[in-house]
Amino acid sequence: MKSKANDSKANIVVRFFSSVKLAIFLFIILAITSIIGTVLPQGESLQFYLENYGPFYFKIIKNLHLYDTYHAWWYLGLMGLFSINLIVCTIKRLPYTLRLYSRDYLDLAKDDLLRRPLRTKWQAREKTNPGHLRQEIVSVFSALAGKPRSRQDVDGGQLLLSEKGRWNYWGVYLIHISVLVIFAGAIFGTFTGFKGRVMLLEGEKTDHAIQMDSHGNVKKIPLGFDIKCNHFKVDFYPNGAPKLFKSDLSILEKGKEVLHKSIVVNSPLTYKGITFYQSSYQSVPDLKVKMVSSDGEQKIFDLSAFDRGLWPEKGILIGILKYLPNVHGAPAARVYVGDPSGSNGDAVWLLMGNDRELNIGKNTYRISLVSAKEKYMTGLQVKKDPGVWLVWLGCALMVLGFGIVFWVGHRRIWLWIGEKDKDLHIILAGQTNKNKVSFEREFEKIKDGITKQIGEQ
Repeated sequence: MKSKANDSKANIVVRFFSSVKLAIFLFIILAITSIIGTVLPQGESLQFYLENYGPFYFKIIKNLHLYDTYHAWWYLGLMGLFSINLIVCTIKRLPYTLRLYSRDYLDLAKDDLLRRPLRTKWQAREKTNPGHLRQEIVSVFSALAGKPRSRQDVDGGQLLLSEKGRWNYWGVYLIHISVLVIFAGAIFGTFTGFKGRVMLLEGEKTDHAIQMDSHGNVKKIPLGFDIKCNHFKVDFYPNGAPKLFKSDLSILEKGKEVLHKSIVVNSPLTYKGITFYQSSYQSVPDLKVKMVSSDGEQKIFDLSAFDRGLWPEKGILIGILKYLPNVHGAPAARVYVGDPSGSNGDAVWLLMGNDRELNIGKNTYRISLVSAKEKYMTGLQVKKDPGVWLVWLGCALMVLGFGIVFWVGHRRIWLWIGEKDKDLHIILAGQTNKNKVSFEREFEKIKDGITKQIGEQ
């Protein structure tokens, strides 16, 4: 009794996982969630989703991990369930396919041919040499239908079979395998690859990319080589919108250039499986700030957004807090000036052409913005996906599989020839499971060839 109960449970499980309805449901859900993952920006901070989508949708995005859809446990679970469904369906269907593929279509009787979708028969008497008409009909059949296999003594005659496309039964399995290969490639790329960003000024180089998760945590990802920005160019439309941004990049190994390429949007650079895409740019202020102490000493600081200037003799630290390229027709910058410890200092606005007086400790300084210009940083998206070749292989297998399923048919044409009462009896029969219109034209051509041959005797 336990054995029967276990068998019943096993059958229920097999029926569930081999259900076509389950496959369609999973396919639709995966398609919908993939669309969401494409439309909804991925990898942003949680604050970004709260600000842009509101509290209600933020809860959904956060709880379902829609900010990182393709790594979410439920998405990977759906892919796994769909994979199991395909595997079970494939295994369950395999014995039936093997029977179709291994069946001997020459193991037929003469009357079986007359039950085929396409068939015709003739009765003729040879008017010349005995056996000549038989040979000519077989020759016509071989020439028009293809090289046949034959079997003797079939209801007193000879049965010939021309067969093509028997392997079309495996097309659907090729599609199943292609889906599994695509899934495997996607999962492999997800867990072994990475996505990150690199921001570089002209002349700068780096050996790592930066990856930031939704909680704002920053992770450095080693590249295994250096990438350097030799030159960055940005052009603008008259309305100020960016027209083109282009980065001239070099790949360095142990300080030596091994690859050089200029990239623009949709024309990336790839090295050792890591691809660099031109994705953005950022303007960076390049300022000269002059400070003069009350005792007449002075110093000029060259500052950018990521640098700090130091006047060691006076114990002065200066850095840029904010930059505005045009305030009443002149550039302006808000800078912090204080001691290196940060315990004694102040933030002041500097407008080009206007000096400011500032007290730091017991000393008084005059500070002014001497010059101001903007530099640009190139923004590169960095991606490594070792599974992409598996995905491309899966796509190629899928195209091939659909081509076999929709356009390759298992086509069979039989010819039976026998003698009775000194007359030659001929039966031509055919069957296919695809492209029936084309097959009917081929069958008619063979039929006309045999009819013509009989008429010439």
